[in-house]
Amino acid sequence: MSEKKQSALGILKFATIVCLFCSLFVSTAAVSLRGFQKQNAENEKKINILRAAGLAGAEERLSTEQINEKFAQIIPLVIDLRTGEPARDKNPLTYNMYNAAQSDNEGHALIDDPAGIKRIAKEGLAYVVADGDQISRLVLPIQGYGLWSTMYGFTALSFKDQQPTLTGITFYQHAETPGLGARITEPEWQEKWADIVPYDDNGNPHIDLVKVRSHEAKNQVDAIAGATLTSNGVEHMMNFWLGEQGYKPLVDHIRNGEITLANLRDASQAAIRQKTEQ
Repeated sequence: MSEKKQSALGILKFATIVCLFCSLFVSTAAVSLRGFQKQNAENEKKINILRAAGLAGAEERLSTEQINEKFAQIIPLVIDLRTGEPARDKNPLTYNMYNAAQSDNEGHALIDDPAGIKRIAKEGLAYVVADGDQISRLVLPIQGYGLWSTMYGFTALSFKDQQPTLTGITFYQHAETPGLGARITEPEWQEKWADIVPYDDNGNPHIDLVKVRSHEAKNQVDAIAGATLTSNGVEHMMNFWLGEQGYKPLVDHIRNGEITLANLRDASQAAIRQKTEQ
């Protein structure tokens, strides 16, 4: 074999070894980071629930241990969206309502779809914060389409008064325009949602995002300047999830005293215990 052929063969062998090594390195790194990435995603979700519930500040940085310690104050639930009743056969710590929405058995297509989500699960997640033996706040997942993407977040209702009020809104996943629609994640804008009255006198959701808010209108929130479609998306998703197809049946049960904190705590514990024992 000529020196040229031997040289070319040597280069090919060397390149092959390098490629195999790089592939092995990338694969190993991807596998080793998967658990870390999953933990980060779970922490991000929990911190947004805590912020919506008023148990963590907008700029507060928490370790995994601190997040879990604060999250222990929250009662997680799976709710039948048709009836507003808590489910006892699904573990709220592992149930994924967005995955369930894609299942023919656990979800269904939407005909009336102002939030632009196409499908919805028959059962949704909810998170309760207690104050003594009373329900203080109800944290609800929200999902809806903006300008470029589906936005995912949480909002919270306070039941301290006869008329429920919003205590906050957070977003943990979106692909809206930086500097415009992406401002939905800015604490300054999120603070504008505090004390908003989301339901009218007939109990229907009527949140309104406007260019100039009237201080007399308790249902209005300042829209984001230059991000009309994102603002419209947030308005539609909030009214959808607080409405009949979303969590209004549960909200009505709580307002009317038909579901108590004891009922919800018992259902949560039963669902977690049942699935843990299986």
